[in-house]
Amino acid sequence: MPRFQGFCPVLAELAFQQVLSHNVAVKKGGTSSPGTHRLIIALILATSLGVSGCGGGNKEGKEGDATPADEAGDRQATPPCVPMDYSPHTVLDVPVDDDIEGVPDLADPHVMKVGSTWYLYATNDKVNLEVWLSDDLVEWARGGTIWSPTQGSWNAEGQAWAPHVEPTEDGYYLYYTAAMMIGVAFSESPSGPFEELLDHPLAGGGYGGVSDGVFEHRGTDRSDLDFEEFTIDAFVLAASDGSLTFYATAYTPLSTIRATPMSDYVTLKDVTPETVMEPDAGTWELFGMERPWVVEQEGKYHLMYSGHFAETADYAVAVAVGPTPFGPFTKRVDHPLLHKRSAAESWGPGHHSRSAEPW
Repeated sequence: MPRFQGFCPVLAELAFQQVLSHNVAVKKGGTSSPGTHRLIIALILATSLGVSGCGGGNKEGKEGDATPADEAGDRQATPPCVPMDYSPHTVLDVPVDDDIEGVPDLADPHVMKVGSTWYLYATNDKVNLEVWLSDDLVEWARGGTIWSPTQGSWNAEGQAWAPHVEPTEDGYYLYYTAAMMIGVAFSESPSGPFEELLDHPLAGGGYGGVSDGVFEHRGTDRSDLDFEEFTIDAFVLAASDGSLTFYATAYTPLSTIRATPMSDYVTLKDVTPETVMEPDAGTWELFGMERPWVVEQEGKYHLMYSGHFAETADYAVAVAVGPTPFGPFTKRVDHPLLHKRSAAESWGPGHHSRSAEPW
């Protein structure tokens, strides 16, 4: 995934909602100190997480960059709501090594709080996965490597990224992407180390209902043509009714979001994954739809996702709402929830995470 810097807005609903997201935080053309990446924390004032029904952006003349729909004059009528405010924000220095290409790297963050400690998991060197620790979301320390690929296995091929850690009563499940497929590992501690639970992908390459496992172009410069075997960016929803739902990005070749019921945290039910979200190429989303994150609130399911292209400054986060974990989801395509903001020195803030824990 691209090496950018993170943006962390906070949704103020009944309690502060932490949303940590993917990409760019420093000025274009700017530099960060060697071996560090800067993250931004901001406050977004909203009446509830159901901001997908809100207007926003520059309609009221707020400082920041217009969305693609703003520029096209294609804004639809929206219900009234409290406008979002990207300030105040704090720039953070998170220590990180250069990646395998010699560039300081921190992307695809997932933040959660256990006890009094915040844990930040992220894509960093694209080989191992690491954790950072903080008591206040401001000062971060490295917690070491939490996961490494198993040599000779499927996950040793290429990069690893997009960690998602799911806390349970028994311990912590790590869902990660490697070789364009999704694996799962387990640890009794949020600090790891996480041990593999399967000798094959959880999803992708013929597993989890993703195609048939035939990679016709593997090892060639046309490997992207095996897109039907790919799936990335895992998320697990543990709903209030006790059900578990697995979400991930798949390809048609457009990237789409699919949902699959789970028997437990390591087992996908033997059903065909259901496509619950597709990109609209005629809008800001273009052909990209990644990083699902679902929040259950007051009987509704809020599917947050990232659209556009991850390599660009227009990579952004939006929300769709549905009555069940499988939708149908109604989305807003005229205005992303979180998009590039020059005033906040943030570009391409897609691939986010969210926590309901207070500061």
